[in-house]
Amino acid sequence: MGKRVDPAESTELAKPVREWVTPPTKRDRANEGDDGELTPLARPSMGDDDELDRAVAKAKAEAALFGESEAVKIGRYHLIERVGAGGMGVVWKAFDPDLNRGIALKLASAGDLEARRRARDEGRALAKLSHPNVVPIYDVIEHESGVFLVMELVKGQTLRQLAAEATPLQLVRAYRQAGAGLAAAHEVGLVHRDFKPDNAIMGADERVRVLDFGLAHEVSIEQREIAGTPRYMAPEQRAGDALTPAADQYAFCVALREGLASKGQVPRWLQPILARGASEKPADRFPSMQALLGELALDPATRWRRRGVIALGVAAVGVGVGAFTIGRAQQEESPCEGGPGLVAPSWGADRRAAITKHLGSLTTPYAVEAAPRITQSLDTYTTDWVRIYKSSCQAHRRGEISAALLDRRSGCLSRRRAALGAITTLAAAVPGEELPDLVVAVADLPDVAACDDDDALMADVEPPPPAKAAQASTIADEIAQIDVERDAGKLEDAARRAEEVVSRADALGYRPLRARARLARGRIKLTGLTDDRGEKDFREATHDALAVGDAPMSVEAYARLAYAVGTQNDPSGATNATDGLTLIESLAESAADRARFGVALLHHNLGSVLLARGNREEARKEMARSREVAMGVKGSGEIELTIAFRGSMLTSDDEADRQRFGNELIAARTRLLGARHPLTLDARIVTAAMVVDPERSRAQLLEPCEEMARFHPDMGGFIAECGLELSWLAYAAGDKPAATAAADLVASVAERGADVPLLRLAAAYRQLATGDAAGAAAAFAAVLGADEAESTWWMWKYMAADAALGTAFTQIAMNKKSEALASLDRASVLYDQATGMPRPILDRRRRVIAQLRQGLAVKM
Repeated sequence: MGKRVDPAESTELAKPVREWVTPPTKRDRANEGDDGELTPLARPSMGDDDELDRAVAKAKAEAALFGESEAVKIGRYHLIERVGAGGMGVVWKAFDPDLNRGIALKLASAGDLEARRRARDEGRALAKLSHPNVVPIYDVIEHESGVFLVMELVKGQTLRQLAAEATPLQLVRAYRQAGAGLAAAHEVGLVHRDFKPDNAIMGADERVRVLDFGLAHEVSIEQREIAGTPRYMAPEQRAGDALTPAADQYAFCVALREGLASKGQVPRWLQPILARGASEKPADRFPSMQALLGELALDPATRWRRRGVIALGVAAVGVGVGAFTIGRAQQEESPCEGGPGLVAPSWGADRRAAITKHLGSLTTPYAVEAAPRITQSLDTYTTDWVRIYKSSCQAHRRGEISAALLDRRSGCLSRRRAALGAITTLAAAVPGEELPDLVVAVADLPDVAACDDDDALMADVEPPPPAKAAQASTIADEIAQIDVERDAGKLEDAARRAEEVVSRADALGYRPLRARARLARGRIKLTGLTDDRGEKDFREATHDALAVGDAPMSVEAYARLAYAVGTQNDPSGATNATDGLTLIESLAESAADRARFGVALLHHNLGSVLLARGNREEARKEMARSREVAMGVKGSGEIELTIAFRGSMLTSDDEADRQRFGNELIAARTRLLGARHPLTLDARIVTAAMVVDPERSRAQLLEPCEEMARFHPDMGGFIAECGLELSWLAYAAGDKPAATAAADLVASVAERGADVPLLRLAAAYRQLATGDAAGAAAAFAAVLGADEAESTWWMWKYMAADAALGTAFTQIAMNKKSEALASLDRASVLYDQATGMPRPILDRRRRVIAQLRQGLAVKM
């Protein structure tokens, strides 16, 4: 057996996506010639390589003759056949029996110790990279035949082969993917040093991977040898000078120019870009690979317009085509200027004036802050919609994007316009107390920018058949409106429409739309905590989305399913919440940035499930992953993902980290929703509650709790929670007037959504603070005897523990010391079972319990 070598010292590696690998063609070999590789790395020993060839051939012969044979192994991997060879190593197709998958096994070096070290360096270089446009490495094996790299097995063609078949625009798109892989290498401090058309392959999934990092070199380290392929080597590389990422930029531009020239000539708009990237002096090139890629994505003829490079012959969706039809006379005069007229029914001058007037008439304290934010946000959204409408129309007229891509942009814009119309309909009559929900719905409108993301649009699932396209478009628009109604708190209206839409989607028989409709209905149920909390809908949405290859929707639906199942009152639900997780995690990894929102949500919800199971350490890790991914999500979904900061705060054991996460949560919600939105005030309340010191916590809680009561008196749940905590902290500190005032604050929202157990606890502390120990004891007993179904199971444990601790306070007041000690014991047990509650809140209570026990022990 070979000895396993850690390729990256705890670097997490990417998982496989496709199988097979492309062998070199006659043309590839012919292109080496005098311009072949110059490298000091030893090539694999032909003797060792031949031995493996002979062993595999022998095994195949034995299998043919006798029906079985012993596999030829490198480590645990079974060699199947040699599929490629070049200056940087020999590649074998192999099989991993442990993971039941095909892999590529590259004999990177069979030479001396220095050559083996270089091969291991290649493994470490690749292991630093986790990017969809870089071939991933899974393992490094030290074997008697040499150092083997275990890699993804990819079926496809090199960019040299692709150049013979692709259009110029398709070739540019492929090279942009390769450039993204090189940029990722540069970000982790690596220069490839040997980029060429043969070292990038487009797989059957139309994703390009950069290969062969055998010469990868750390940035800004003096080059000690000349290595690479002369045709693509930058001047400084030929001279043996120190290398920077600019060397890869040179090779990239030379290779792309060569591929385009093989088709006749380099398009005029590309000539200055490639000339700059291949400048003799590194300083004259682009400042980075990302800057070069940005230029390749633009059309210099119109400055800062995306060039559509996809013409795949996809059947026209027909979705929203009417959005680009603006009347014969207007078309003749200005065919792409109709956007303002199309969006006017939703947010034109008349509509804007009427809504602004209505918002200005609202007299709630919060309306003064909310009204300007709403109108400004809708102004910006509409401006962006018109801009992308116009640019899409113009790009199609110039022949830069296909009809299929125009249809997808049009469908995307149609759904955004429907959502905007739903928002303004609600805003025209919104009562003051519902403004907070409307602010959330406005901030969470689906991104208009997504309608200009051609790669993401074309990565979507197959469109509906033409005969179903119009009906599918209508249903999709209605789902967008339902999502707005849910965000705006109109749960009954949204639920009623969702039932109708699900039925129509089922009748249409287009599975991507079935999945979307069920996801929308499930979210309404989860928000309202009704029926099964959306479990069945999320399960079916996950199944349908997986069936049609919609990775982002699959991940999101599964994430919501895990939360719905794992956080129900029944603790056993947490055990079943992660069934099928391995498949979803693999899918999430392969979907990369397209599923970023779902991935962040998945990690958060898994953290919530783990917390419900009592596994705080693993929950903290999941919350950290959620926070890391969520920071890259902008626009729609960003508000929901602020829970990633909250989750990290609630699971951290370090007070400094808790305060940092809390401050980030407050800052994010202030930016997205405003300083006095209830979710922003709640962030301040939770952050204050995370302070261990009781007096500091109490001081920080007071202002946001009072502001919540002043600006949002209907938010009974928020006010009751913070008011109860203030009352408890004040009583424990001996400040009975403050405890009474905080309890009165809770009582003021008794009819406005506060949970009954919270109201009972606050009433009990008020009685205790005013000297009615017997009345307080009866109120605490009512909480202890309440039905657990009144709240989530771990929240009930926490409230019951508070009631037991309150009972101990009453017994101490009535000089019942033995009974008080028993109540303290009961409270301790219940706090230990309240695994979902933040540790600082529990620690404060445990500290008070210890102090009370100590005091009772002295008196006894």
